Amino acid sequence: MHRFYVAPDQSAAARVTLCPRETHHALHVLRVRAGESVELLDGRGHILEAQVVRTGRREVELQVCNRYRVAAPGRRLALVVALTKGAAFEDILQRATELGVAELHPVVARRSVVRLEERDRPARLEKWHWTMVDALKQCGGAWLPEVTWPEPLESWLARARGWEWQVYGALIGARGTLRARIHAYRQDHGGRLPRTIAAYVGPEGDFTVEERAALEQAGVEPVSLGSRVLRSATAAMYLASVFHYEWLEEETEPAEPT
Repeated sequence: MHRFYVAPDQSAAARVTLCPRETHHALHVLRVRAGESVELLDGRGHILEAQVVRTGRREVELQVCNRYRVAAPGRRLALVVALTKGAAFEDILQRATELGVAELHPVVARRSVVRLEERDRPARLEKWHWTMVDALKQCGGAWLPEVTWPEPLESWLARARGWEWQVYGALIGARGTLRARIHAYRQDHGGRLPRTIAAYVGPEGDFTVEERAALEQAGVEPVSLGSRVLRSATAAMYLASVFHYEWLEEETEPAEPT
């Protein structure tokens, strides 16, 4: 069944008209026709079963038949990633969406080679949004990650509060492997995993000595991701995959009719 995105403020309507981007995809790529059944996602937990009732040259109208609500995940993973080049960061956005990451916070580190201009913010955020939407449609998820505009690592650390556990992938000075530290956390907390985690990934070339000191002063624990030096995008997906695996059974939320 084809999936399309609708804005959250449309998801309560009995009839829905697709936005221009989704309309183009429906008409000219998937070639939907009146009578077809499709699924609509709003990225905020609503899944709608709908039927195409009318197609025009630039419009697709749908009748909503059933609505389901998927509760927000009970656990939240934030990836705090030193900003990478465009294609690599978009790949992180895609994979993180598929793996159920709740938040993505790009930060600017000393060795970051990418600098974004404030004037580019609206266009860049819109592109990131649609990158995640396409990934959500592909995987059939119900919740889009939240993504923020890049900010200096220091300013993020100054307001990063409320996380049960914070870790960063360390090339040197690690206090054990990620697997060992997860095991130790379980032992120290009655077998349970943390409900909220912020996982940090440095730029190519790693965090500087000063940045590592700032991370640890802020309570971010250095962990080893193995003996191989991973690219930033790979390290981000390693962390997301491990925590997705660890949380898998606990994160499953059935869709309830609304």
